[in-house]
Amino acid sequence: MNDKEFLTLEEFARRLRISRSTAYNWLAEGRLAPGRHIVRVGRVIRVIWSEELVTHLLSLSAQEEREHIRLRRHGHGGRNHIAMDMNYLDSD
Repeated sequence: MNDKEFLTLEEFARRLRISRSTAYNWLAEGRLAPGRHIVRVGRVIRVIWSEELVTHLLSLSAQEEREHIRLRRHGHGGRNHIAMDMNYLDSD
């Protein structure tokens, strides 16, 4: 993946198998850095598809996984018996 490709947000979303709205949300949240991951010319936006972008997205995904709060069920079952696992706070 040495060459860089310029993709529309729709093509980018299709390649990652995410929805278009997720791709637009990532853009709005700043996950895709202008000049590094995207190029904007007027109203036209292109994602710079490269190995660096894939590595960046994987590191974001790993970071979010670590920050994810684990939930556990307790009691006699049912969906209304979900609480934060307090052991998660001590796991670091």
